Amino acid sequence: MKNQSPSKKEGSFLFSTSLIFDENIDKLWLHLRDLSAETKIVDFLDNFKLIKGENTWTSGNTFSIYWIGVSNIEIKCISSKATRMKKKIKWKFMCDIGISYYKTMILYRITESDKTLVKIIMTRVEKNKLIDFSPQLSYYINLQYDILNFQAKYLQNLKKDKNVYQSCIIDKNLKKIWDFLIDLKNIPKICPGIIENIEYKGAKNEIGSFIKLYSCDLKKVLFYRITKFLTPIKAKSYKWQIEAVGTDLTDAPVYIEMQVSSIEQNKTYFSLLFNFKNKSDEGRVNKLEVNLKNLINKIKEYINENEKEFNSDL
Repeated sequence: MKNQSPSKKEGSFLFSTSLIFDENIDKLWLHLRDLSAETKIVDFLDNFKLIKGENTWTSGNTFSIYWIGVSNIEIKCISSKATRMKKKIKWKFMCDIGISYYKTMILYRITESDKTLVKIIMTRVEKNKLIDFSPQLSYYINLQYDILNFQAKYLQNLKKDKNVYQSCIIDKNLKKIWDFLIDLKNIPKICPGIIENIEYKGAKNEIGSFIKLYSCDLKKVLFYRITKFLTPIKAKSYKWQIEAVGTDLTDAPVYIEMQVSSIEQNKTYFSLLFNFKNKSDEGRVNKLEVNLKNLINKIKEYINENEKEFNSDL
């Protein structure tokens, strides 16, 4: 790992910093190009919002992040290019406080190992030429280096987590399936004995809403918050995610993610992912994997048996 001091060369260059990640470049690219993830990992970043486009890595897409106590930042993806050995993305950051800059992230594959060198290069925007950044350069270098470290530690911990995943293909309309599945109150009538007494505080299709439910296996009440609800008009894939709230989360899923994707008209790919912390009991996780497979089969069976409810030309 290394932290590079600013160069003396003239021009728009401000500084660069880098870190070696113990991650494969391809998997790391999928994570680091998504700046929405930073608001979950870095404690001084919050309130990620898409403004234009559906992600943070397609050229022309715009989004915003709030740097807590400092400024709201509007960010635009300028360019993105990925090859087997090198992946590069450039964003323009525009702060409410009148400062703008470019952030370029480059990933280099380290040959003969499953590691990746990540380099961050910060450059000034032309209109900022009269602003003297030098007094704060060391602060910003350390800040960017800290962000890379936060990411590396998060990915290391993620490796220790346990994921349970099941999926199936259902020969029915995507939207009808989606509207049915996001209402957790439908689960007990399909597959009793998994969850009961579901209550919503807020709309079931709104980020920030809370869900209270009783886990039959754990024999305790759990609380979740909707953290992702993506139903882009032109896309053929919807995503929903809830994250656990509270401290008594032993053996409970930390987050649950559902995705439905249209393969073709009236043919939908449906998946569920349950994430557990590494301290969760292996036996309970294995039991849930069996229960989840049974639940997926029951959902598919129920939908197929109720054709009128799920068939649609939409």
